[in-house]
Amino acid sequence: MQNKNKMNKQRGVVAIEFVLGFMALFYVLIFWVELCIMGFISSAVDYAIAESSRNARTSANSDYTDVFMRTINDNDSTWARFLDRNKFNISVRYYESYNDATSPNSQGSEEREDNPIALYRVSYDYSSVFNWVGGLQNITLAREVFGIQEFERDQFSQ
Repeated sequence: MQNKNKMNKQRGVVAIEFVLGFMALFYVLIFWVELCIMGFISSAVDYAIAESSRNARTSANSDYTDVFMRTINDNDSTWARFLDRNKFNISVRYYESYNDATSPNSQGSEEREDNPIALYRVSYDYSSVFNWVGGLQNITLAREVFGIQEFERDQFSQ
């Protein structure tokens, strides 16, 4: 008789445990999806800067900044369909020498003439897919690549 009374007192415990466990599992799953999306976008930004900087530094066109930005904006690959191109920030800075490029006080120049070293910078303003309370809202994913402009190579000296 005592066992039967004990079982009646524990009604609904399984349902409560299921709901609490399911909620925790759901939040972990949503967090995992958010991390996967962020990883994909981070990889896409890496790919974008790698391809764009390669095209710009090997281009015979004299305007490397234009080639770089055109490559990013005109890319028809799969990753480009998933990204908002308006969230990209692109900049190119030029340096005269290796010492100039590695100096912490040097800002570089926007002038490409007689500056064979280029710093390509791409950043993407990532907005969280899911609205986390006190969590990830807006993150800037940034990548930089130094490159020697192939058609300015004769001016490069350390």
